[in-house]
Amino acid sequence: MAGLRRPAVLCCGEAVADLVPATLADGSAGFRPVAGGAAVNTAITLARLGVPAGFVGGLSDDPMGRMLREQMEAAGVNLALAQRRAEPATLALAHSLPDGTRFDLYDQGSAGRVFDDAPEVPETARALVFGGISLIHDPAATTFEALAAQATDRLIWLDLNIRPGLVTDAVSYRARLSRLMARADVVKLSDEDLAWWGEVPDVRPDQLRILSHGARGATARLGGTEITLPAPSVVVADTVGAGDVLNAGCLAWLWQSDLLETPLSLDRSDLEAMLTHGIRAAALSVTRPGAAAPTREELLTCVP
Repeated sequence: MAGLRRPAVLCCGEAVADLVPATLADGSAGFRPVAGGAAVNTAITLARLGVPAGFVGGLSDDPMGRMLREQMEAAGVNLALAQRRAEPATLALAHSLPDGTRFDLYDQGSAGRVFDDAPEVPETARALVFGGISLIHDPAATTFEALAAQATDRLIWLDLNIRPGLVTDAVSYRARLSRLMARADVVKLSDEDLAWWGEVPDVRPDQLRILSHGARGATARLGGTEITLPAPSVVVADTVGAGDVLNAGCLAWLWQSDLLETPLSLDRSDLEAMLTHGIRAAALSVTRPGAAAPTREELLTCVP
């Protein structure tokens, strides 16, 4: 990990080349590749917000994989625990729809799906983030679950981030997510996740729950305290990666406040400040194409 700060937060999951709509040099409509995938988006956002972050997962050596590597390195993400693979990168073709951005995902036989070697968690890591398509298919899904089980004294942040179109064995997938929820200190889900899953049980009284409502804001609940905050009104370019940026914004506030620990000890004012930070980060990101995370300076000075 020479040359980069040792990671305080490990973002564990998929690296995806998002192909987002763009106007080409000749004026025609096309697509441009940008870094994507839940773990990549979260890691880049954390790094841009000043948090030492690392990426854990399969990273292809193909042209799209090299683009992902370059963009993470440019942001300052530590890649010492990334597994370099010959398999192709996962691709996601973005479509802008009236109710948000949707993706066609191409993941069969990808470097991310065949990730099969859980690294040893470095001593500096205070939190690990899991979720997304990386928890659907083996061997990657089992590898990430084993990594979460290894980190017994670290904060585990789980974002369900369910992609129903990729789920081929719903029983096994639900069972895996249930086991991870029982271990997690934080469970984040969207309204869409809740619609697919149904009522998610409260498995631990000290578990922080975050429910994102898109343009309507987000809710945080810890113990007997619950708070819902609206999202700022902004002109939306697209909603790519907004949930990942929300996660990173909340994690960054916890790290900067020296509260990134397990079990979490947050009062109502802490919850409000954390959620405000996350919502502001997400609101700024959706004003720009792709998962364009704000910097710490932008978050302090820009009014979304």
